[in-house]
Amino acid sequence: MKILVTFGLENEFAPWRKLRSFERVSIDEWDKTYGTRIGDADVRVFLTGAGRFATQRAMVIALDEKPDVCIACGLAGGLRTELALGAILVPRTVSDAREAKLSHCSPDLVQLARSLGAVVVERFLTVEQVVAKSENKRRLGELGDAVDMETLWIISAAIAQGIRSVAVRAISDLVDSDLPLDFAEVFDRAGEVSVGRVVGQVARRPQRLPALLRLAHQSQRAASALATFLDTYVQQIPASPFDEYAKADAIAL
Repeated sequence: MKILVTFGLENEFAPWRKLRSFERVSIDEWDKTYGTRIGDADVRVFLTGAGRFATQRAMVIALDEKPDVCIACGLAGGLRTELALGAILVPRTVSDAREAKLSHCSPDLVQLARSLGAVVVERFLTVEQVVAKSENKRRLGELGDAVDMETLWIISAAIAQGIRSVAVRAISDLVDSDLPLDFAEVFDRAGEVSVGRVVGQVARRPQRLPALLRLAHQSQRAASALATFLDTYVQQIPASPFDEYAKADAIAL
């Protein structure tokens, strides 16, 4: 069985990469694919970059090998007060903030994640830019449970090719916290974080450095929790859907 796992950024993937012997499959600038064998699964990790443009371009390449399962992974911002830092979330659905586009995760994959300890929520929201202000997070909390910049484009691309798909993300920042940087200004054209741009912002506002270090620590802990969960999860995914999982999700809905 072939499993495609996507991450937006390298730091989200780094703990799992350390846990397993992933090897770089491609050296192309736009094709950042890593591979390994976990149990009976041939696992490919693709780094899409952050945001819609980078993700949609990446998915054209990432889905070329026709995986059996696609898992959209990474970090997310919490939109509900009950969500803790590092919590592993799996949504039933994912949409944009305008609710103009909606995709459903595969029910069997959602229920498998629940059985392994993930928190199943109703919806992830995928937005165009990082949501940095707590008041904006609270407003989006009326529509969804967590927010990120890639999931909708990953899930919708996989579904369009008939591929079973699910999102699994860890909470790296809470609904009531403001982020310390203007993240709209730190991504380059490939959707990667520009270290120079981050340093430039910190140089202009050095008082934000402690908050930035806290966020980095929180993100590392969340990514580590995600890696531990994923390593177990991919080994439990069946080659075909479990009917009892699908029925259980239908009852839950």
